[in-house]
Formats: sequence, C-alpha cells, structure tokens
Amino acid sequence: MKELTEKYLNGEATAEEREQLLKWLKDDADVARWLRTDIELAEDMIPQNVKERVLQNVIDSELEGHRSPFRRFRRLMTAACVVLCMLVGGAGGWLLNNACEKAVPADNVLTVRTNLGEHSEVVLPDGTEVTLNALTVLTYNGSAADGCRRVSVDGEAFFHVAKDAEHPFVVSAGEVDVTCLGTSFNVRNYADENDIAVVLTEGKVRVSAAGGDLTMEPDSRAVFNKKTLALSKHQVQSSNYTCWLNGEVRYNDQTLEEIASELSRNYHIQMVITSDRLKHERFTGYLGHSGLRNVLDVLCLASNMNYHIDQDTVVYIYERR
Repeated sequence: MKELTEKYLNGEATAEEREQLLKWLKDDADVARWLRTDIELAEDMIPQNVKERVLQNVIDSELEGHRSPFRRFRRLMTAACVVLCMLVGGAGGWLLNNACEKAVPADNVLTVRTNLGEHSEVVLPDGTEVTLNALTVLTYNGSAADGCRRVSVDGEAFFHVAKDAEHPFVVSAGEVDVTCLGTSFNVRNYADENDIAVVLTEGKVRVSAAGGDLTMEPDSRAVFNKKTLALSKHQVQSSNYTCWLNGEVRYNDQTLEEIASELSRNYHIQMVITSDRLKHERFTGYLGHSGLRNVLDVLCLASNMNYHIDQDTVVYIYERR
C-alpha cells in the first residue's frame, strides 16, 4: 500500500492501481489502525500540531465510519497522504493541497506543484509564506552557495517574505529576478503569456531583467515583455492583481484569449475560441466570487460572444450571429 500511495502521489499509478488504493482506503479497517500507528511514530520533523490534527482525523473516521462512509473515506485519504509523505517524501518535505499546514526540512531543496484548478500554501524553512495559484511550480533552495534564499517560479505565486537582512530573498521568474530582504509581492510568470509581472503590496523590491533594473514601491507593477525585452513600471491598485488569493475574479485590460487560458487553469476545463477577432477583445472588470458560467455570461453581455459547454469538459466560444 505504501508503494501504491507513493506512485499515486507522484501521478504514476495506473487506473487499476488507483482503484485498488482507493478501495483499501475506503473499505479496510486495518488501514485506519496502520495510519494511526505511523502518525504516532512519525519523525520529529513533522510539526506536532499537524500530527495531532491528522491523528484526530483518523480517530474521527473510526468513530463516524458507520454513519458516513464518504466522510470516512475523505478523512482516511487525507491522513494517508500525510503519512506516506512523512515516510517517503523526506527529501522534498511534505504537503497537502489545502488540507493542512505544509512544512519542509531545513537545508533541502523543495519543489511544490499545483495542478489545474488547485491553489496551495507552503511555509518555507526560513518562515516565508507562499500561496501558489493553479498550474504553478515553485522550487526553493535556502542554502545557495551565495548565501541567498533562492526561489524559482513558473506560474503565479504570492510571497510574504520573512525578514533576514543577512540573506536576501531572490525570486527567479523566467528572465526576471526579484530581490528583497523581507516584504510582500505577487509574481506572475506563465509560459503562455507575453509578460512577466511583479506587483508589490508592501516594502521594497529590486526587479532585474535584460531591459534594466528598477526599484518598486507599494502599489506598483513591473512588467517585462518577453518579445520586446522591455521592462516598465506603473502605479496600480495592488489588490486588483492579488484578489485571486481570496477566490475573487478580476480582469485588468486582458484579452479574451488570456482570460480563456486563465479560466482553463482555474476551472480545469478546455477552452476553444473559434473566432480570431474575439481572441483579441479586451476586458476589464471585477466579478467577485464568480463561477465559470457566471464569468462566461458576463463576458457575453460585454461582447458579441456566445458559448457552449460540451459535457463539462470543453467550452466553445463563438461569435453571435
């Protein structure tokens, strides 16, 4: 079971192996006893309050199993992932998407990934708190040879950097480096977008790229264009670019093509725009806590587009006649 769960967490399990693993977690009472024992014996590197919380999940699942099989299955799956990461994921730390606190052993390189439709939070060994948007990869090295705390980001992440005057914190996002000693900012670096953007909410940071260097103040946004290699800075309302942290939707002069790509990442659905003209229409607006259909309906009101959702897997966007 440990081997299967490791394969499952790494995305390497076959359909038959996934089915076998889920059946064990759902139906086998011995699994709960095994989880409970291994949690109690887990390494000291796992925070005690997290161990206690996961252990309580297992106890609750045993008590409530006869009343709610689905709830028991969900609790056991959460606990199993924690335990297996404790046992086999020591080199990279361990984490659960939105299920519990995340921690990693010091002096190790850490890689965290989110999938389509996922957000995740991680606390780095230096105390820096990071929130990852959907389809993001974060790599952290707290013991780089130059004495810096170094992170690379592919995707989007918000950083609340722990202060450390002797060890600068450096975020590499493609061709852009962001350097600070302790502050809060958002970095967006998706491969399918033309710009790499940094939005500062507090403190100061230095942004470096082929287009030069600049210093940012709160409520400013630095943009590096991948095609022209130009680096620019503008005053903005930073909350317009960080509302995703609260699950809110806002578009800031974005094309429909960019919005479709974002919807695809956030809602795990394929987006197909059948009109080249529609791809380049631009939208600005705040939609609050909107679901996919509400966002699409508002876009229809603001343009000549219409849409059709095919079996909850593909959204076709086309021009109204």
